[in-house]
Amino acid sequence: MGKPSMLDFSQLADSYQNSDARLFLLDWDGTLTAIVGDPEAAVPTPADIEVLERLSSNPKNDLWIISGRNSAFLQKHLGCLGSVGLSAEHGAFVRLANRTDWEIMFPWADITWQETIMAIFEDYTAKTQGSWIERKSIAITWHYRNALPDIGLLNSKECKDQIEQCIAQMPSNLEVINGKMCLEVRPRDLNKGVIVRSIIMSYGGRVAPPDFVLCMGDDVTDEGELRAEIIPPNDLNAFVDMFKAIWSSGLSPERCFTVLVGQGSRPTTASWSLPEPADVMDLLGKLAAAPTKVHSEL
Repeated sequence: MGKPSMLDFSQLADSYQNSDARLFLLDWDGTLTAIVGDPEAAVPTPADIEVLERLSSNPKNDLWIISGRNSAFLQKHLGCLGSVGLSAEHGAFVRLANRTDWEIMFPWADITWQETIMAIFEDYTAKTQGSWIERKSIAITWHYRNALPDIGLLNSKECKDQIEQCIAQMPSNLEVINGKMCLEVRPRDLNKGVIVRSIIMSYGGRVAPPDFVLCMGDDVTDEGELRAEIIPPNDLNAFVDMFKAIWSSGLSPERCFTVLVGQGSRPTTASWSLPEPADVMDLLGKLAAAPTKVHSEL
């Protein structure tokens, strides 16, 4: 891992224009939209929807939004994007492009652990003013972004330690993830890398594999920064998230653009960085508006 360079738009634009099968893998919170105090307020603007519609309407483009949000949120705010694939809860639920139904990808998932973890999160919610719990179908997330920073950080460390001790005694294969001002407990084989690699492998022999990939995310659920560096290319159960899924996919590295949004100074497996979600939407807007020639200024 190293510090990524600022995205070279002219290089990306040249690769985009000279490709016929383009795959976009985009996180939601912190990537396509800014992190805000109230997660329910992190919704797309009409301009955002227009850009995503234009980009996904290009027959050469295969566009996916891969989020930790639940399917109800994605359907409510992004369901109008019929030609966009949606993935909720880090790959637990999927709505394919041009489909209206959601598929559960882990119907066998064990959720008997949730009550135990809920009790721990409830204890820390009571002692951390401004924090709250988001209970999903398969995962549980404790948010402390609205707590006093010092108290939130201290309590999150204590909470994480307690949960790690707890899950070590459980038969379920769980992990606790540090997100942006949140802790999430989920099955270990539930991560964005699994759905990304499944998408790439779905090309199989029926169509040519992607010759342009743009993968953008902002935190460890996209990064998988603590996970194994070498992953067998056909192992769908490998514990890896989005960026490493790209690098282990067998696709041409020269045609893959992995972009860390924000936090550009920290070590990352991404090759490029952009400062904030507004830059992401600006980039996508330029690609969507350029059928032949892309202006080379970001």
